[in-house]
Amino acid sequence: MRRGRRVAVAALTLVLAGTATACGDGTPSFCEPLARQSDMARLSAALDAGDLGKARREAARFARLAEQAPDEVRPDLKALADGVADVVDILEADAAGSDPAAIERRREELNTRLAELGRRSTSVQTWASRECGIDL
Repeated sequence: MRRGRRVAVAALTLVLAGTATACGDGTPSFCEPLARQSDMARLSAALDAGDLGKARREAARFARLAEQAPDEVRPDLKALADGVADVVDILEADAAGSDPAAIERRREELNTRLAELGRRSTSVQTWASRECGIDL
């Protein structure tokens, strides 16, 4: 597996862990779109297939979901969405043959943010459990 793909898989694992949900009745209105739109399987499949156009569309869909989030959880979802967009950006730059040193710097920057993204994912898990009644 190419290094860029390893970075993508690591980042996506954090996102998947924090957002795969299903909500029941009597929950905040955001629980339904979170449950419906947070399935990152299409993004993962697009990356596995090397379909960066589809991956970009799925990353944008996740970013729109983050924009709709309640104030309490929005910063965490935005950070996760930014991480996903960064993965796609790096893979696109790599596919375009951009400067390898610049790509490597971007990968390293993303790698340094993975712990923060993990904390943000945990925050989303906690919010979803408390507000939507979901154990992730």
